[in-house]
Amino acid sequence: MKVCRSLFLVLLLLLGACSKQDKYDKLIPPAPDYADATYWYELSSPDKAVDIFYVYPTVGTIPTNAQGDTLDYTNVDQLREREAAVDNQRFNREAYASGRFNFFAPYYRQITMAVYESGPEAIEAKSAIPREDIRRAFAYYMDHLNGGRPFMLLGHSQGSAVLIDLLKHGMTQEQFSRLIAAYLIGYQITQEELDRYPERLRPATGPNDTGVIILYNSLTDPAAKSPLMDRSVVGINPLNWRTDGTPASRSEHHGIIRYNPQTDTYDEIPDYTTGARLEDHYLICSDIDPQECYIEAYKTLFPLGNLHFMDSWLYAVNLRENMILRSETYLSARHP
Repeated sequence: MKVCRSLFLVLLLLLGACSKQDKYDKLIPPAPDYADATYWYELSSPDKAVDIFYVYPTVGTIPTNAQGDTLDYTNVDQLREREAAVDNQRFNREAYASGRFNFFAPYYRQITMAVYESGPEAIEAKSAIPREDIRRAFAYYMDHLNGGRPFMLLGHSQGSAVLIDLLKHGMTQEQFSRLIAAYLIGYQITQEELDRYPERLRPATGPNDTGVIILYNSLTDPAAKSPLMDRSVVGINPLNWRTDGTPASRSEHHGIIRYNPQTDTYDEIPDYTTGARLEDHYLICSDIDPQECYIEAYKTLFPLGNLHFMDSWLYAVNLRENMILRSETYLSARHP
């Protein structure tokens, strides 16, 4: 009798585990089909010599479903979720690509802020899906959209995280040889990663080296590092392109680019400037008001003094100028 009861309890436990797994599997949205233009931001015929492949940061809008289940991934089959990314994609196209580079930006099943708030183990466990989406999107882009052109990678936050994975695992050596630079803003690369992937993760050392990574995280105070990105050993100053502590003056900051709701355009603002210096691989901008991008709801991940939500536009004019310089350097070396 005791044996039967034990077997019955084991069966109940197994059924319960299966039920939980089935429920979890149903919460994973379907994978995007990148042969369908629905899953790309405004595909158009390329007419420039260089591409930007862009991946947006965490912008998901639906934290729970109708049943109250916490969602780990955004469902880009839903128009609302794709529209949540559009403003960010449009900014990056207009700020960096418009009139200069072709722009390709896929939608993908991001992990949500709820996952980031759950800690590093949950982040790593759940990151396989967005990483795989971007690998598949990049493969489709290479096979059907790129046409053999050199390209740049551009990302911010979660977008940078999945692009780091793409550099490690998601491209052939021939494809990598056409990488002008990877602008991976607002994330981290650890010493362990540099040691393991020395050929693919090569930090930039100046303004015009190619096949390299441009990465920085901005703070007003060194104590304001995010726990999500507090171990980075990679950083470059986007104002003077130094990797040491040499400070850049305000005059070296050429301006920001911000959305103008009055004209529905993106305007350069040259008089919004800051100096900056690198300290322990992090960019210190002590003359920025930390309240400008502080979000109380995310204070645990991004404490006061962390400028994560400004990183993608605070140095936009300098970044755009640098993309042009690195592209010209690459093309000149390829076709002297």
